[in-house]
Amino acid sequence: MRYILDIKECKFLGKGHEGSVYLTPEGYALKIFYKKRKAEDEVEILEQVKDSKFFPKVLFIAKNMVLRDYVEGLNLSQYIKEHGLSYKLSCEIIDLIEDFKILKFKRLNIRNAHIFVDKNENIKVIDPRKIFSKNTPYPKDIIKILVNLNSFDQFLKYLLDYKPNLLPYWTKGYDYYIYMSKKTLCIKMSAS
Repeated sequence: MRYILDIKECKFLGKGHEGSVYLTPEGYALKIFYKKRKAEDEVEILEQVKDSKFFPKVLFIAKNMVLRDYVEGLNLSQYIKEHGLSYKLSCEIIDLIEDFKILKFKRLNIRNAHIFVDKNENIKVIDPRKIFSKNTPYPKDIIKILVNLNSFDQFLKYLLDYKPNLLPYWTKGYDYYIYMSKKTLCIKMSAS
C-alpha cells in the first residue's frame, strides 16, 4: 500500500525535544523526528507494547517519520483538575501501572505530558522512552499529580475497593515520591 501525505494539509499539534507532531486529514498523528534513530527507537517500543490498550498503534515508519494513531484528550493533571478523580479513572491508572509491570518495564514513571485521558476516561500513553533501561520502580509523577491535586487519599480509597493487594505498592510509591522530592530539594539547595 502506498500512502501519499502532503504536510501542508496537516494541522501542526506541537513540537518537542525529539521532533514535531501533526494531525493528518485522515485523523492520524504524524511525528517527524529530528533524528531517524529516535523514530526507530519509538517504533521499536510501540511494536513491543502493541497488544497493550494503553499505547497508540503504529501504521508505518519512513525514515524519520512515524504515522500512528492520534491520541485525543487532556493530560492527566488537566483532566483531574477539570473533571475530578473518579473510580473509573483510578482503575485505569492502576491498570496502566500493572500493565507496565506485565510488559516488564523498568521505568514505571511516565511524565504527565505523556499521559492522556479521553472523554470516556480511557488512558493512552505517548512517547514512551527508556522504559526498558532506566529503572524507576514507582509512578512518582502520577503520585505527584494526585498529591498536588489533593486526590491521593481518594485514589487510595478506590484502590482498596478495586485491588486492595496493591496498597503496599502505592504507599511505598508515595514514600519514594517524598524521598525523591526531598533529595531533589537538597540538590537544588546545595547548588545555590
